[in-house]
Amino acid sequence: MIDLGEYFKTAEQMYECFGALFKRASADPQIGKRLAQAGIIVRFEYTDPEGAITIDLKNKPKEEGTYATIYLGECDLAPDVVMKQSADFSHRFWHGKENAITAIATRKISASGDVGKALALLPAIRPLFRLYPKVLAELGHPELVLK
Repeated sequence: MIDLGEYFKTAEQMYECFGALFKRASADPQIGKRLAQAGIIVRFEYTDPEGAITIDLKNKPKEEGTYATIYLGECDLAPDVVMKQSADFSHRFWHGKENAITAIATRKISASGDVGKALALLPAIRPLFRLYPKVLAELGHPELVLK
């Protein structure tokens, strides 16, 4: 039996929501540019539902006008850092309701690789906490917006 979390009913729904957020961030001149300066490949591996999203901030983006290439699902790129967590945790994080550093310390996130470089991105992603609820509403998922 496939274990699902509290928020996402399918991996496709999770990819739709997180993918839209990451793609918006990648296309944003301020956020995307700051993220690209890290020059790393980050893979988020999710549970409940299972899935993976890889964000390539190292290589030239495949899409014009973006600062990263986003891979939904498995891909062949070797990540510099891997962050394993539940999709529910990530959903709460993108609402600004979870702290990544505390989560790593308490093992809510299992992090490997160049974790310092990934954590250095935290100031650049703060604007996404305001953007994520808007993205959810635009996608037709107002029920996923946390109060």
